[in-house]
Amino acid sequence: MPENRCDVCSAFELLPFKCKYCGGTFCGAHRLPESHNCPGLRMLKQRPAADSRATVKRRSALRLPAAKLPYSGYYAYALIAITVIVYVLQVLFPGITDALILSSSNLLSHPWGILTSIFLHSSLMHLFFNMLALFFFGPLLERRIGSGRFLGLYFGTGIIAGLAQILAFPGSAVLGASGAIFGVLGTLTVLTPDLVVYLYFVPLKMVYVTILFAVLDLFPVLTGTSDGVAHIAHLAGLAIGLAAGFWYRQKSKIRSVRWQV
Repeated sequence: MPENRCDVCSAFELLPFKCKYCGGTFCGAHRLPESHNCPGLRMLKQRPAADSRATVKRRSALRLPAAKLPYSGYYAYALIAITVIVYVLQVLFPGITDALILSSSNLLSHPWGILTSIFLHSSLMHLFFNMLALFFFGPLLERRIGSGRFLGLYFGTGIIAGLAQILAFPGSAVLGASGAIFGVLGTLTVLTPDLVVYLYFVPLKMVYVTILFAVLDLFPVLTGTSDGVAHIAHLAGLAIGLAAGFWYRQKSKIRSVRWQV
């Protein structure tokens, strides 16, 4: 989503407003913290009140920068940059793939593969579509739940999804960020089911897009079709993401809003 579009309604703003509490970008109608359900403001209100206005100002000046970081969306972009760099290294040094991939045969000798395999990709198109999805959906989710939780969800889902794939198919190997990205989609679907996504220029609500992807992955699993795609990892990531979404919604009382991508 471009930086000059409102995080709530996607309205284009030539000079958008930047929230000093959460770091989000908003239009004139949603510029006030109360108008966009500002998580940074909620965090600030939960802190003990100061004895004087001067003290409030001093404490706010010290704390506001810390409130921006957990809701910035920048870590999603950092993940994209790291993944692209790793792919370039894969092309230049093919041996890196074998050293960092996750497989049932080298799980004990290369345990780091459960994490490093998330950054590997088998082709340029594989990389492109995964990073495209992360570019659009990653920052949205990061701003909703905070950078720490976003990174925990991304890596946790990616690790579990990869393990699910090699457990379902012993002797197989898995690489790619698809499982982690499906986790992002699942969580975002629960938190913002009415988010409008343009799938091949067709506007669809997020919840319908997620159902479509789930069906496309479930069909090969049920029919036993082998196409080289880690469908089990996708479904495992999606299931974890949905569960995380319900947990976050219950925990943080995050309200669903309508966005467009």
